[in-house]
Amino acid sequence: MKRLKIGVLHPGQMGVAVAASARNSGHDVFWASEGRSLETGRRAAGAGLADAGSVRRMCEICEVIASVCPPEFAENMACEIAQYGFRGIYIDANAISPQRARRIGEVLEAGGARFVDGCIIGLPATAPGQTWIYFSGKHAESAVSCFAAGPLEVECLGGEIGKASALKMCYSAQAKGMAALSAAVLGAASGLGVLSDLERQWSRSGPPFAQAVASIQHTAPKAWRFVAEMQEIVDTFESVGMPGDFHRAAGEIYSRLAPFKGRDNPDLRDALEKLTARAAVEA
Repeated sequence: MKRLKIGVLHPGQMGVAVAASARNSGHDVFWASEGRSLETGRRAAGAGLADAGSVRRMCEICEVIASVCPPEFAENMACEIAQYGFRGIYIDANAISPQRARRIGEVLEAGGARFVDGCIIGLPATAPGQTWIYFSGKHAESAVSCFAAGPLEVECLGGEIGKASALKMCYSAQAKGMAALSAAVLGAASGLGVLSDLERQWSRSGPPFAQAVASIQHTAPKAWRFVAEMQEIVDTFESVGMPGDFHRAAGEIYSRLAPFKGRDNPDLRDALEKLTARAAVEA
């Protein structure tokens, strides 16, 4: 197997898991420190990533670049890579709609790059069997060997660009949609003064109250990342004639929880106040 130089944009928690799989597979992995935070630098150093300095330089030295960033930045990031004349394999592994993936693919391939549509399902992996990375498009098989040694589980879907992104959108629509629904129900019950009554009734006939509470506390610190993803799901659903209003509302729920960014296990009372604050102002 050829030893490749692989760039990762940008090494957040999930990006580091991607980088670890690339390193475990025998490849040299780079990041670009220009304009990045000290925290990102410490994370990259801890993962053993080499510093290319700038994204431009990464495009010059790397044969493969994987983009792992918030969905709202995915398209601009790809356009920057295209402007630098990158002609290797570009893997977009972001939570974006299939139509956005196809637009990005057109931009990269017009400049001579080989585009792979990717998606990641699961939490940042520390062991096999926890998280999957999927690839689609005509160059998908070329990406598999980049990460074959794990901890990410790699699967090639084949088919056209957009298939991997479509899988991510459908999976997240259910998982994050249900979490947003739980938050909305608890927020409404709190605002209506029936939270304890709902807890009592749930204990008799429905899902455990503690499960819904845990869902909010688990989701709230990451809610800021899900706002743009919900809009990607809206666009995906509406592209095939499905209503997008549910996930548009889920985006609003996550927007209200966004102030909890980075706070582990926020207090339920604080979370419910954030969920119902706008309703109180409007009333």
